Amino acid sequence: MSRAGHEVAVVAVGPGTRGHDAANAIDGSSLAVVVGGDGTVNHLLDALSSRAVPLYHLPTGNENLFAREFGMSAGLPRFLAAVERNRVVRVDFARCNGRPFALMASVGPDAGVIHRLDAMRTRAVGHAAYVRPVFEELMRPRLARLTVTVDGEPIVEARRGLVVVANSRHYGLRIDPCPMADIADGLLDTVFFPASTAAGALAWMLAARCRAQFRFPSCRFASGRRIELSADDADAPCQIDGETGPAGIRSEPSGRVEWRCAVEPRALSILAPR
Repeated sequence: MSRAGHEVAVVAVGPGTRGHDAANAIDGSSLAVVVGGDGTVNHLLDALSSRAVPLYHLPTGNENLFAREFGMSAGLPRFLAAVERNRVVRVDFARCNGRPFALMASVGPDAGVIHRLDAMRTRAVGHAAYVRPVFEELMRPRLARLTVTVDGEPIVEARRGLVVVANSRHYGLRIDPCPMADIADGLLDTVFFPASTAAGALAWMLAARCRAQFRFPSCRFASGRRIELSADDADAPCQIDGETGPAGIRSEPSGRVEWRCAVEPRALSILAPR
């Protein structure tokens, strides 16, 4: 970038770094370039959403779903061409119990894998880092009884399974539970997969990988601006954008825990590569 005549400030982003350093660097900048994975993008969402600074993702993570959504790559020629073209688009992001996410939030075994990985106190290095957490989750899956409400209308009531709230159509390993999700339509899509065992949850993931999940009437789908989830297990795990998500808010006197997701339409600026 500096060779192309642009002034560059490099700031570390992620767990253990000071968020205000990134926010200060963004102030007065014309572009925020994130080098890393989806988690790195997630850590910058709060700072970017309050400033009219576009984002470009140079992907170096495991899945790089955000970059995939917009056709971004780690190749410098495409990035520099995007800088010269300077086509900025506005897209949605959302919040789950106040925490921002750009891609998805979920409660269930997939979130359990993320929590187990985080508990190992090591950063993921390739997909191999997920082998142990996946195996442990298969042995003891997190499948709470879930209730899902979309814009005030219940679509699932106290059923065991897993739920995904999607702002983007992309998901890890190209499973894509909500392939019709549109990151710029002002809505969140949610899908519930009923399952009481690890084998049942795995079968749903395989169905989603084959784009066959909606052939089964027990798979519940809806879209709306506000998605509310609740679980009967206070330890039910949540993940956002492949990172450990917020804890559920305990509801009295039921003792259930809740997550409230809401879309913020066109709140994020993106430098489009094409």
